[in-house]
Amino acid sequence: MANAIVILQNDPARAERLVATMKSVSSSVRTVQSVAELKNLAARSSIRVVVLDLDLVTLQDVTGLRRQYGFEIVCTHHAPDDAMWTAALGAGALDCCFVGDAPGICRAVKLSTAA
Repeated sequence: MANAIVILQNDPARAERLVATMKSVSSSVRTVQSVAELKNLAARSSIRVVVLDLDLVTLQDVTGLRRQYGFEIVCTHHAPDDAMWTAALGAGALDCCFVGDAPGICRAVKLSTAA
């Protein structure tokens, strides 16, 4: 799984909808259920972008994952606001999107893969 997009979301149905949307960006898209599973996958695969639900991870997790693995990270949340967006970017994320905005999340991922 080279240059994959990996999705860690609180809602499995929403995660699967994001997988379907992300197929327009990469043929290698999958979900994980935990940060531990993400780290295990990172040890065996080349992951380009991770979409992380801030209901499941902390901003410290975002910083740590970015530093340790070099992932591009797009955060999601059910109620993002300006303060959360600023904090997520400060933690190293590229964007913080409303979890239900699959097209917006896809745009953020596309921007991260365009570089």
